[in-house]
Amino acid sequence: MLKFILNSSQNFEIFNLYIMNKTITFFFIGIIFFSINCDTKREALGADNEIRVICSNIDEKIIKSYLSQIFSDTLFSPEPEPYYQLKFSTPETYNQLKKQSKVIVAAVNRDRGNPGLKLVERILPNENLKKTLTEDPVILMRNVYAKNQLFMVINAISETILNGTIQSKKNAFRKEYNDQFISRQNNYLGERDRNISLEDSIFNDHGWEMNIPWGWISIKNIKDSNFVWLGKEMPFQWIGVNWINGDYVSTMDKLEVGRYIWDWPKKFYGNIQFNDYKFNLDETSFNGSTAWRSKGVWETIDKLDPKGGPFCSYLFYDNITDRTFYINYLIHHPGNDKSIYMRKLDQVVRSINTNIK
Repeated sequence: MLKFILNSSQNFEIFNLYIMNKTITFFFIGIIFFSINCDTKREALGADNEIRVICSNIDEKIIKSYLSQIFSDTLFSPEPEPYYQLKFSTPETYNQLKKQSKVIVAAVNRDRGNPGLKLVERILPNENLKKTLTEDPVILMRNVYAKNQLFMVINAISETILNGTIQSKKNAFRKEYNDQFISRQNNYLGERDRNISLEDSIFNDHGWEMNIPWGWISIKNIKDSNFVWLGKEMPFQWIGVNWINGDYVSTMDKLEVGRYIWDWPKKFYGNIQFNDYKFNLDETSFNGSTAWRSKGVWETIDKLDPKGGPFCSYLFYDNITDRTFYINYLIHHPGNDKSIYMRKLDQVVRSINTNIK
């Protein structure tokens, strides 16, 4: 009996030591896990068409002029609408805004009392600070405080020196911001946010697929018509896809392409037409293929039911299926921002895929 008690006591002590070791192990694992989670950045905040600019009031005019020349992309709907809205805030708001998706901290005026200059000097390491004064006054960084974030610092000793960087920076910066837009949009085009049943229906009927967001419906999808018409409300949006067998892109000149595009909406939509206001036709690339792109304004033919807005179209040849595709998208959203919707629609139509195995 005594032997049993001693063995039981020993077993109990061994059990306690085992539990203690496990507890310590799990405690340290918990610390490591907590530290990893603390270091993991969350997705950047804010709308994809907003750039939060933080500077003092004395620098706002100079910085606004500079950035307006960098980010000059404009949608005509028919009123001009910039792709990016510059929203200015004072340096005191830095901590509240530093996790936004597009942040620019700027200073030009060298007065030591300039709060924007003080902020720049506080957030930049000495080495980078010196480089902005002697080499390049503009620094663009990624993911400083959040995922998918672009963080720019402008520290120029004069307006002249800053404006001297416009031509060398413009295209590179616009590409960086556009790439960020695409990356952030791709996060919202996962399978859970798409109309998979509609995608499958189009693929089964026509042999191509497209990432169609949730909420879109089929207005017309007739198997042998070579035409798919998709729509969405709130706001009102259309996507039209039409194709013909063979390569017509290489055989048509610009005038023939323009005539084909001009006649297309009346033939396939029936109740709308393109307006010649700001109509533009140029050569571009579409998913690696040579293409014609047209942009402009559409309007309803029936003047008793006036509607309109911006549109964009692509005409390209797909050598995988030996078909010429014409894709059109448009929006009607009067009095509201349309550029961000048009950019999202561009991502949707560029997801078309004919190389399906």
